[in-house]
Amino acid sequence: MPMEYIASISYGKDSCTIPHVCLEVLKLPLTKLVTVDVMFNDELSGDYPEVAEFKQKADEIFKQRYGLEVVHLRAKKTYESHFFSQRTERAKTENVGKIQGFPMTLGAWCNSRLKMQPLDDYKKLGGQFWYIGYALDEKKPERQEKIANCTDLNMYPLVKAKYTEQMCMNWCRSNDLLNPTYQSSLRDGCWFCHNQGLDQLRKLRKHYPQLWERLMYLDLHSPVSFKPDGVTVADLDRRFALEDAQMTIFDFLAN
Repeated sequence: MPMEYIASISYGKDSCTIPHVCLEVLKLPLTKLVTVDVMFNDELSGDYPEVAEFKQKADEIFKQRYGLEVVHLRAKKTYESHFFSQRTERAKTENVGKIQGFPMTLGAWCNSRLKMQPLDDYKKLGGQFWYIGYALDEKKPERQEKIANCTDLNMYPLVKAKYTEQMCMNWCRSNDLLNPTYQSSLRDGCWFCHNQGLDQLRKLRKHYPQLWERLMYLDLHSPVSFKPDGVTVADLDRRFALEDAQMTIFDFLAN
């Protein structure tokens, strides 16, 4: 079986630049792009609508410009199906038979089961060389260490081509491949993520009420609070509603 040369893409600025750097700058082989789609349920993506739309556009650009298909991997179960699945005998005695509910902040099942597992299973097929989208000026120490200890710099094409994060940003902007999260207040991640800050959750409730209603529905059933400090989605909803009411009063008084 011939070797496959694969780039894993998250649709961020660095990974979206890899096809250009591999094929047009370094002249390295690249046969496939691979990504993992996190699904809320069988029909609804975990991405914000604008991000999901951007990914479709990016796929078309990769296909038209480079002849590359993007392989979209999915976990066998969705976020919603894991949420409502019953805990097994491996759970604490008092939790056996209860549904999973929201993931915990540490060791969250959503990352391992919905993101990492599909990719790990795909890599087990073998016969693959994977490109990694680390930029020349990576800030994270663990990534810097991996680059420093690498014996084949082709694994990090952006580093080999001396592409910084800003260069990747500029290239994506010039080639209509800049993710909308860089140009707006959108969060790069799942809309139902429990790690979101208050500002993003506030925007989710205001601008995506149908998605917020789905989160409220899950909150009614979860044996685990949405936030590790015991705060529920219902608590957040009451808080945001009160803030809206206060703003309305202030606007009235100002006029």
